[in-house]
Amino acid sequence: MKTLIVKNTLFTLFVGFSIVWLISLGKFFVTASQYPVDYLYLVFGVALAILISVYTVRDLQQNSWHKSFGIYFTYYFGALGLFADGHQAGWSHSDSFLDKLFMSGIYIFVFSFSFIVPLVIGLLAFVQAYLLSIAVENRRI
Repeated sequence: MKTLIVKNTLFTLFVGFSIVWLISLGKFFVTASQYPVDYLYLVFGVALAILISVYTVRDLQQNSWHKSFGIYFTYYFGALGLFADGHQAGWSHSDSFLDKLFMSGIYIFVFSFSFIVPLVIGLLAFVQAYLLSIAVENRRI
């Protein structure tokens, strides 16, 4: 199961970093060099991806993939909201830790009224949770 956790963590990080790169219009490292709080959130995202992978693999051993879907949906939507700051709508980038957290809440609120954004993130989370449940089931047999 440890290799499955590592593979799932890498997949989660790949999808999360892809979302960050897309929402920042490919300029993440440019803004992160000006605002070091972005690196702090990036480290937090890596640690959270590891914890999420460990939890979901253990949870899927009990045949509960619906919780995994919700966890991945929240993780990807949170990554979208956190790193949209300063790149969307022409607003300035937040300077402090709490400002960025507040602005990410606003972005998540605004994005939740869209149809496409939650649908795409939901599909990503569903596919990951479903495929992970199949992998866990195959390991258990």
